[in-house]
Amino acid sequence: MDNPGLRRRPVQKRSIDRVERILDACARLLDEVGLDALTTSDVARRAGVPSGTIYQFFDGKAGILRELALRNLDLLLVRLRRRVAEEDGLSWPRAAELVLDETVEMRRTVPGYTVVDFADTRPGGPSFLPPGEAKEGGDVLAERLYHFALDEAGLPPLADPYRVMRLAIQATAAALHLAFAVSGEGDPAMIEHGRRLLRAYFADVAPTG
Repeated sequence: MDNPGLRRRPVQKRSIDRVERILDACARLLDEVGLDALTTSDVARRAGVPSGTIYQFFDGKAGILRELALRNLDLLLVRLRRRVAEEDGLSWPRAAELVLDETVEMRRTVPGYTVVDFADTRPGGPSFLPPGEAKEGGDVLAERLYHFALDEAGLPPLADPYRVMRLAIQATAAALHLAFAVSGEGDPAMIEHGRRLLRAYFADVAPTG
């Protein structure tokens, strides 16, 4: 899947390591200074690379953020695979809970995860959108989670999956925004409200047969 924020995909180990250092530096700085104050110069300095190296691989600050968001999504899917393997008789409501639980844990433990989301990741590739509908930011997360649910978790297809997944993602983001506005660990009561919301929603829209 192409990523418009990445100018070229590194091949040699030295270049791969350098890109990872840049992403790690960006994640740490996001937690320290926030999104608005983040600069490519600061990222380069923290990563120990010349500023020009940033532009060899990334389309500036936005490109680094997109690639970091996609790396976080890959990590989320790895964690979900482990959780799904432990489940017996997985349902859509339970799957939504697992996504929420892992997202909460990543917000607590993964540098930069609280700040970086998927609102501006727009790679090309196959889409489950209806023909003629324009893609919006966030489709990467919606599509990959949906196809993970079908292809790896063995869940049945949803009717109108684009709208269902997008709404669930936005609802989750809103609940966690409120939860983590209280503390870095998240307000447990607000997280539980988010869990109840997701369970009820997917119990209503998911196939029962």
